[in-house]
Amino acid sequence: MQFILYCLCGGLGVSSDYLVYHLSISSGMWYQAANVLGYLTGTLLSFTLNRIITFRQRDRVLQRLALFLGVATVGYTASAILLWLLVEQAGLDKSLAKLLTLPMVVVLQFALNRRFTFQSAQAAPAN
Repeated sequence: MQFILYCLCGGLGVSSDYLVYHLSISSGMWYQAANVLGYLTGTLLSFTLNRIITFRQRDRVLQRLALFLGVATVGYTASAILLWLLVEQAGLDKSLAKLLTLPMVVVLQFALNRRFTFQSAQAAPAN
């Protein structure tokens, strides 16, 4: 159930990411710069929704945001590399390439966020 909620909340983040990306490249922005702008927009929306709805965590907001942004950086790096491979090496359309990167990045980020960002204090391993 948690992964489904993550996908629904993340789906709104991904939708905003893709919308900003598509509008940005349509206006002439370089696709990698558009990827940064879209990714940041989607990440902030996804953090807010997943913190409240999926993982029901209301404590340590700034610490969790920092961890979420760290995970997002890993996801963004994977996204940028995959996007480059699909656009520059495989010759795919930039919009289609972006869509193809999304499922892989969602699974990666869910696993990392569940393990690190939204782990409850009670479930945290003892040091």
